[in-house]
Amino acid sequence: MGAFPPPQGGNHYYYYYNAGPPPRNPGPPDDDRDALAREGKLDIQRPESFTGRDPRKWRTFLTQCLNLFQAKPVTFQLDNARVAFAASYLQGIAFNHYTALLRFEPQSPVLSNWQSFVNEFST
Repeated sequence: MGAFPPPQGGNHYYYYYNAGPPPRNPGPPDDDRDALAREGKLDIQRPESFTGRDPRKWRTFLTQCLNLFQAKPVTFQLDNARVAFAASYLQGIAFNHYTALLRFEPQSPVLSNWQSFVNEFST
């Protein structure tokens, strides 16, 4: 095999392809993946369901949700993940209200913005 790079004036053509590093798997970066794995091992108390019958229980429900969000910041970094999680623990009147928003006001910020969700159910 000839020298690389080829000497001047030769009829030999050499091609060098640098494929670079192997492609990474699509998905979260390694740091996020590690954080998600650590968060998955945490055993944090889930909130008690909120029915809306006793508004005094809202603060406890909210505090339990916030505690979980604080313990698992990567999992719950987006507002819509927080809203979906909290909504999954609604029952009774509160669940009916949330369902009505889903059906009749699907663009409502209450369904995707955490602060709007909190404000909606605080009143």
